[in-house]
Amino acid sequence: AKACGMEASCPRHSDQYVEFKCRFCCSIATFFCFGHTHFCEKCHLKWVQGASRDPTKLVQKCSCGQKHAANGVTSTSEACYGCSLCRLVSKEAAPI
Repeated sequence: AKACGMEASCPRHSDQYVEFKCRFCCSIATFFCFGHTHFCEKCHLKWVQGASRDPTKLVQKCSCGQKHAANGVTSTSEACYGCSLCRLVSKEAAPI
C-alpha cells in the first residue's frame, strides 16, 4: 500500500492487510481521503461536521502505547500499524 508517500507492505501478505493509523488519533484508519489523509470513523465524522475548518481540534494524545509518528495535522503524522493478518495470527498462536 503506498499512501502519503509511504510504502507499506508485508513480506508475507503483500499490501492487502496493511493498516494505517488515523492521522489525528491512535485508532485504525477506515478512510483514506484527498490522496493523503487517513481517518478513523470518529475523526472522519468530526471532519465532515466542520472540524475541517480547524483540524488541530481533532488531534488527540497517544492512547495506544505503540511507537508511531506523533498524532497531528501534517503528513508527518501518517503511520502504518503493519499487517493486520500477521498480528492476528501471532495473537492466535500465543499460548494462553
